Amino acid sequence: IMPPTGKKPLFPSTPDPVTDHPIQAQTIIVIQPGSVNLRIGRASDAFPITIPHCIARKCPNPDNRLPDDYMLLRPECNHSEAGQQIRAGLASIEELLLSRPSRTGEYRQMTSPRQLMAFNSQVPSERLESTDTLSWTDVEKQPQYFVGEEALYIPPKANYRLGWPMRRGRLNVHDCPGGSLTAVLADLETIWGHVLQEHMEIPLKDLKHYRSVLLIPDVYSHKHVKALVNLILNNLGFGAVIVHQESVCATYGSGITVACVVDVGDQKASVSCVEDGLSHRVSRLTMEYGGSDVSRLFHSLLARCGVALPELNLNQPADVIQLQALKETCCHLNQEQFGISQHSLEIHRPDKVNLRYSVKLGDEPILAPMALFRPNALGLIGEHLIRIQARLDSDPEDPHDEDYLRQTQRQSWAGRIAGSKKDNADMSRDTSEHNLSQLDDLTNGVLDDDSNDVPDILPSADSLKSSRRGDDEDEEEMDDERDLHLMGVDE
Repeated sequence: IMPPTGKKPLFPSTPDPVTDHPIQAQTIIVIQPGSVNLRIGRASDAFPITIPHCIARKCPNPDNRLPDDYMLLRPECNHSEAGQQIRAGLASIEELLLSRPSRTGEYRQMTSPRQLMAFNSQVPSERLESTDTLSWTDVEKQPQYFVGEEALYIPPKANYRLGWPMRRGRLNVHDCPGGSLTAVLADLETIWGHVLQEHMEIPLKDLKHYRSVLLIPDVYSHKHVKALVNLILNNLGFGAVIVHQESVCATYGSGITVACVVDVGDQKASVSCVEDGLSHRVSRLTMEYGGSDVSRLFHSLLARCGVALPELNLNQPADVIQLQALKETCCHLNQEQFGISQHSLEIHRPDKVNLRYSVKLGDEPILAPMALFRPNALGLIGEHLIRIQARLDSDPEDPHDEDYLRQTQRQSWAGRIAGSKKDNADMSRDTSEHNLSQLDDLTNGVLDDDSNDVPDILPSADSLKSSRRGDDEDEEEMDDERDLHLMGVDE
């Protein structure tokens, strides 16, 4: 066998894909799947594409059509103590506002809802002469599904069911039909594939040349993240994917290294402390309420002051979107603004005449968003309204599984401790055997019963006394050391 020479290497060198084929920003797709909106776009784009993260599928049996997924009305609000809880929360917010002076030192004077009701109940609606009217989605061709805004504006009597694959930052897995993990992932694959083809003009067969960046919430489920990665790589066919947390990416985009990131979304509010690109696990907190709960409370506050808005039905997605637009127009957190003010509420509905209500509002525009700091005003009672990052579930397919690493570390530490104990026992046994052998040699050399030899020099009486005196002193020193050691243990 000839030794290898310097000219010909043992193994052929593998080309570096980064240097040979640099990654272009146009080939990186950033995906942020929200509960209400899907934000997706290229890494080189200034702003992402934002569309409603929903899908309306055609029902096979019109007679057994399932109800749509709710947008505002939550099951946690349907309890007997909801009204009392909301009133107590609003009273707490009013007390908080009354205790804070303005910049001029003036204190707020709360307005009376009865005074506003006397005026608003007599305000008629005005017709707006505007050509900008909404229209329902055309369903004559009967496609299998609609995505985005088309799904939101489907006529109520059409044979389609609206679904939201994400709920409060997680996959919308539930016990009802269409709530299995497979069904939710199928909806996500359809929505994302439709957006990539129709809005970004990327054929699905070319996704193998693209890479993806998936943004996940701070408090996440390992099982759901694994399913999403499998969806991106195997189902959609991306060439690569990297997963990152939303709070960390927010600090990257802002150009700061240390921050406390607060994200108030439509259905959840999360808090996380980020330092040098790492989100501290003990600081992650998710509260399952957000902008949609503020919209629901604002609707009830409008009804309390005489603004009924009978045209809005909270069970219809189009009317919910209209209510959210009114909330964004009227609500604020400016504590310097108080007193009765005039507001113009415009109602835009598909295939209907646009209406306007000129009403007077008092503290309602600030009471609704202040409920984020006093969540009792939202009237929610239920389990898991506050979530923290729990220990990850065990996954046998994950080589870095937390449970597996913890058990292997325990076994390794147990093996090290047992090995150290065994080594100490062997060393002590060898030492004792060596001492015994030395003692036997000494005894055989000095007092040998089989030998008549007498040592040349016998110890004298003085030497014996001195040796005994030295032995006594050694014993006293050992006793003193033993006493001191015991005193240290007692202390």
